[in-house]
Amino acid sequence: MKIISIITIVLILFSCNAQEKNKQDITIQKLTEMTTETFDIVTFNNNKINNEYNYLLEDKTKIQQMQAGYEDNLVYVEYKMPPKPEYFYDYKEYHNNGILKIKGKRFKQGAFQQGVWKRYDEMGKLQEEIDYDKPFKFTFEELVKLIKKEKDTINLFDKNTSIGRSTDKTGTFWYITYKKTSMRRERIKVDGITGEIIERSHYSHEDN
Repeated sequence: MKIISIITIVLILFSCNAQEKNKQDITIQKLTEMTTETFDIVTFNNNKINNEYNYLLEDKTKIQQMQAGYEDNLVYVEYKMPPKPEYFYDYKEYHNNGILKIKGKRFKQGAFQQGVWKRYDEMGKLQEEIDYDKPFKFTFEELVKLIKKEKDTINLFDKNTSIGRSTDKTGTFWYITYKKTSMRRERIKVDGITGEIIERSHYSHEDN
């Protein structure tokens, strides 16, 4: 029995050490992650008009590139907008040397940050990684299903429809805003954890 107990303890210790080493390896891997993605500054400069360059890919994805700031503070920004039925677009920001600085996805109608966003330094080394979906146990996909079950028809691609979200000490929430009748906007507040509709409201809004 003593031999069996000793073997069991050794196996447990080995397993714990292996798990700890695996965690350390993952941490080191993240700290040393490098990006090789760069911005094509030459092509941009050759095609820009008023510091902006727009073009379409074969699948109708719209690419919008621009530069902002000056000298050391100059950055290049790129929006990659796929056609419907995609809900999100890719946002990328590059350092003035062309190395990727920030990348992530935003919702087309509301621009909230979705999923994992990464930030790199001027050498391309990963500096920060944030999962903006983590606080929301009630996911975007589940929210879309909830919207489709609503008695009102809510078009997620309509210019008057937007989705936002927030998380702070008061809670984690989704906000859906849409047009039902003229000169007014409906608003639905949804619990970001349970998916429960917490509040329905409306407010005056001038149509345009």
